[in-house]
Amino acid sequence: MASIWISVLMLTASSLAPSNAESPDSFGPTLDSARENGPQIFNAVHNAMREFGSALEHNGMSLFPAVIPEGVTLYHGAETRDVPKGPEWLAFEIEHAEAFAYGRRRPGNGSDGEHPGHRNLALSIQLQEEDEPPRSPPNFIPGYLHVYQAVRPLNVLYIDGTSAGKTNMGTVDTQDILLTNMTNHSDRGPGGDFERADELCKLGHEWKIDGFIRMEPGFEVIYCDFTDGLRQVSTSQRPPGDDPGNVDNTSLTMFEWARAAAQRYKGIGSSRVVLDYSSMVSAFFYPINLTNPDPKRPELPRLLGASDEEMRVVRGHVGDSVVRSISHRQAPVDWQGVTDMIVARYEKRLSLIAQADSIDLLRDEVNHLLNTYIDYSEVDEEFSAARQRCTEFYLRPAQVQTPEDHLIYAAIETTAAAICAALFKARQLTVEDSKSDESTLNAAKEVVVGLMDTLRWSEWKECGKCQVDEVCFVAMWPFGNVEDHYNPSCLNLSAVAGRHNYWRDPGKTPGHRPPPQSCAKSHGCQDNNDLSNEEL
Repeated sequence: MASIWISVLMLTASSLAPSNAESPDSFGPTLDSARENGPQIFNAVHNAMREFGSALEHNGMSLFPAVIPEGVTLYHGAETRDVPKGPEWLAFEIEHAEAFAYGRRRPGNGSDGEHPGHRNLALSIQLQEEDEPPRSPPNFIPGYLHVYQAVRPLNVLYIDGTSAGKTNMGTVDTQDILLTNMTNHSDRGPGGDFERADELCKLGHEWKIDGFIRMEPGFEVIYCDFTDGLRQVSTSQRPPGDDPGNVDNTSLTMFEWARAAAQRYKGIGSSRVVLDYSSMVSAFFYPINLTNPDPKRPELPRLLGASDEEMRVVRGHVGDSVVRSISHRQAPVDWQGVTDMIVARYEKRLSLIAQADSIDLLRDEVNHLLNTYIDYSEVDEEFSAARQRCTEFYLRPAQVQTPEDHLIYAAIETTAAAICAALFKARQLTVEDSKSDESTLNAAKEVVVGLMDTLRWSEWKECGKCQVDEVCFVAMWPFGNVEDHYNPSCLNLSAVAGRHNYWRDPGKTPGHRPPPQSCAKSHGCQDNNDLSNEEL
């Protein structure tokens, strides 16, 4: 696959993608960087505002100006009826806010400051062990569920990945290193969201935006000024612990929160957030060192190797894109729609080819995918014209407008070219070779498996349809075990309780354990192996 990728980069470097995004005399975004990071940019666009893919690719490196349309309803859990006087959070899902609506503990129990707002019930729940029985809610003073509605379009910045996950794995790199540069003058670590929210809202004031969208189990908004752009629809006090209306099974509270988040695996729904893809800014656009210093997690990008000057340039790019997005209000290119079309075309077929046990089946699938692009009446040496048609097929409708469009075009084009190159290689082995046999079948499958490992599409880790009392459970901070990240599966209420060792296994760096061997290749991850006793 490495040789195919090199040839693809050489091919697309001279493609139709314009080169006016280059900044040859100084540090800036480059088409070369966009091409080299093509699959990562493709996935950032494809997973944007989608819970499942954003949980898997939890170290987000991209930011999108966005609008929450007028009329959208948002939720907040608090200990009082009062409208917040400073930066606070708003949830898109009721269950998310309900987990924070138990108010504060009675005197004698402090707050850990992990979230804008108070310590919530579910963050206490998830620290229980798997074999503990569900506990009744702790001794909380009942809080309030607030309901708010946008009275105008709300301008926000979406920070991708699991950006509300307070971990040391890199989930907050874009906030603490890129946007606020807080790592140089703060010792709070990944927690301390009050300080983070204050710093983000200083930028929000400068850029004239209302808040920042982040993700944990469910999407939330750090909203900077509740008196501007919102009206409070209602506040409702939650039932006391001894009230028959109280849900006294804390594991159920967590489970329903996870279920609500799972309903957003494919998107936020009902056009509640409109992303400006044409103003996307990504660290992947730049020649930045994104290497993870943790050798056990090379697939997770980090910003630790970026210089202050590089981050200053990228931060300026984000600000310029936000201001332009708000002022121009032009219809962006639907780049997520382009990636959706490509994934829908190839996702299941690539899986089938990777598992094919018959050369006839593999040959038929490859022919089905590629005959669309081949003109059998022409002389096409090495199918170069057909490969180009294959690469451009889903990009033709895109009308690039902004410098960011050119970068995204280059990334998606390079990714599409890699898919086409791998399929034409498989065709060479199984269709053009009249003596193809089991060895060529295996060689063709290896090419496709290598392609899938490069693409890392989240669809290959989906659970399929779960039973009505189950949820397809992927690790979403602060919930989830190691196996839930590498091999999401359908789990019921009793199985979900106490799962959190992917993020906070005592005495170990989170997420370090390797995936089960059966999950190392995304095409064949079927077994839900128990890794709870494995060592690093």
